[in-house]
Amino acid sequence: MKKNKIVNPGGVNGLGESLVNMNSQSFKALKDAIVNHNKSQTESAIVENKIISLRFQMESYLSDNDNTDIIPAGSFIEKLLKATGISKKRFSEYIDYDYSNLIATLKGRRKINPDLAIKTGKIFSISPVIWLHIESKNELSAYMRSSASYEEYSLLELIE
Repeated sequence: MKKNKIVNPGGVNGLGESLVNMNSQSFKALKDAIVNHNKSQTESAIVENKIISLRFQMESYLSDNDNTDIIPAGSFIEKLLKATGISKKRFSEYIDYDYSNLIATLKGRRKINPDLAIKTGKIFSISPVIWLHIESKNELSAYMRSSASYEEYSLLELIE
């Protein structure tokens, strides 16, 4: 009978240090300090932190070369609206964008165009380039998943 191999003996995380003991007094004190700091923040600081968090998620998505999951750029707008408490209707009116087109964008049925990228970028302080890069990444990922084979193309074959 085959024995199971212990993959991570002692709970080492790759840095040669043990994992954090979440029951320790020091961890509980840190957790309490974070909770208390969060309670002392203004509403605008909390919203700003949520926006920064979503921007980091967008940048992380762009830097991830694993194309298994395609996240529509519009879903990030939807998360931003939720984080800031802005209704979809109010947002579409404010940016002079048809409501049904906004919903289609949020659901990934429409792409973010440069106009929407610039307006959304100005409002949430997220570069329009990021929005358009997400659209480009998603489009390229979809093409690479398609049944078309691109393996046949090679510089060596071309110059022979």
